[in-house]
Amino acid sequence: MRFDQFIEQSGIAVSPVDSIDGFIVDVGLPSEWVPLDSVHGVRVWIWRCDPHITEFCANAVLTMHCIDAPLEAGEMFAMLSEQQAHMLSGSRIEQNELGAAKEGPGFTGTFAMIFASPFGPIGSVSRSRIITADRRTLVAQLTITAMQDSPVDRTNIWLSVTPGASGDSVSRYCNEGSFRASSDGH
Repeated sequence: MRFDQFIEQSGIAVSPVDSIDGFIVDVGLPSEWVPLDSVHGVRVWIWRCDPHITEFCANAVLTMHCIDAPLEAGEMFAMLSEQQAHMLSGSRIEQNELGAAKEGPGFTGTFAMIFASPFGPIGSVSRSRIITADRRTLVAQLTITAMQDSPVDRTNIWLSVTPGASGDSVSRYCNEGSFRASSDGH
């Protein structure tokens, strides 16, 4: 079942968030990646150096959600992966794995696929962090998408979620090319 179908059928409240209370969300991007206008719960960056910029520009999208129910991480990741795979016809899954997080509670997942476009094959890699805490499930997901033959360096793009002090929700940029959403006021 796709995540959107699960939410519709279960009636569980899902809220986009700009920070996750009790955690610091960091996204590392090389300095040539620039932010675009974003909406609540979503941050978008593009790689302006992409030679395919007029066809399909390499991009990174961070989404964060708070789900008002404690969901099992494996089921949650499977629903997110299925939703991504079904969004595009003719996609081929390259990687789909979930494991315990190394830098704090919860689980990390990687879902990679290749799909056809009028411009040629496009690759997409999603890195997810799923944490069940206090009768809720917290999800941060960073998806990097680019033409398969784009020279973009995907290895220097990362997502980290670590425990942090609680407080007012604050989102800010830190370090050149990075984004931090924290709830510690810094």
